[in-house]
Amino acid sequence: MGRAPIAIAQQGKPVQFSGLTLTSDSMSVVPFATILVKNRFKGTVSDLKGFFSMVLLPGDSLVFSAVGYRASTFVMPDRLDEKFYSVLVPMERDTVDLPAAVIYPWPSKEAFRQEFLALELKDDATSIARRNLEKDLLVQLASAMSMDASENQKLYMQKVIAQTYYAGGQQPFAQFGGPNAFPIPSTLLSPGAWTQFFQALRRGDFRRKD
Repeated sequence: MGRAPIAIAQQGKPVQFSGLTLTSDSMSVVPFATILVKNRFKGTVSDLKGFFSMVLLPGDSLVFSAVGYRASTFVMPDRLDEKFYSVLVPMERDTVDLPAAVIYPWPSKEAFRQEFLALELKDDATSIARRNLEKDLLVQLASAMSMDASENQKLYMQKVIAQTYYAGGQQPFAQFGGPNAFPIPSTLLSPGAWTQFFQALRRGDFRRKD
């Protein structure tokens, strides 16, 4: 309960009850406070400046309430000689913890399910990365790319090995007719090799031996 209101008697009966709803700490105005008369289904609301006024009977019990403030009660005196009665109603601040409320745009779970299934989701980073790593796409991109220095060196060495194989295991000395011509073994262009060949021919090294 809040602090008891300060009553100021003025005149007569029945009583015109009026007053101000204020904060208990700084006496600031509490606007739109609700004032209810217990057991009589009667009440009023204070205005923007905290003022209220209503007709009451002696002995009426009132409850003052406002959002963010504790409820305060006041009981009219049983004997009043005046027609007017004014009070200042101090109200103590209160903290109210309200439960969390989640507002959904769908009236039911079934409506949410239909909307969710019809939703066209955009690709996320994972989907984009997975699509970029597809085998067909990688092959297509690789075929369109030029070779780097390492790949060029590897290709050149493969050609040298192939040419050596076709030349009978001898490193080619020269090529005639462009880069795709058949390599000529170095022994065919060596004068020393030709001299040894003719000497063996004179000795009869190549004659058939029966």
